[in-house]
Amino acid sequence: MGRILFWVVLGFVAYIVWRWWGQQRLRDEQSAATGQKKIEDTMVPCDVCGLNVPQSEAFPGNGRWYCSDEHRRRGPA
Repeated sequence: MGRILFWVVLGFVAYIVWRWWGQQRLRDEQSAATGQKKIEDTMVPCDVCGLNVPQSEAFPGNGRWYCSDEHRRRGPA
């Protein structure tokens, strides 16, 4: 009876470790994917206030970049 209990407990621990390892690997892959996106995103300065914003979040206008739609409408200072 002791051997059976030992193998059941060992199997349960192995299952828990396997699940934890799979979730950890998935989290690492997700954080690496988001980290790559942030690294590849170029920072551009707002033409009105000079604030640096990621190009994906900036507002383009007349060949220049702006931090908000209000600054884009206002144009260069």
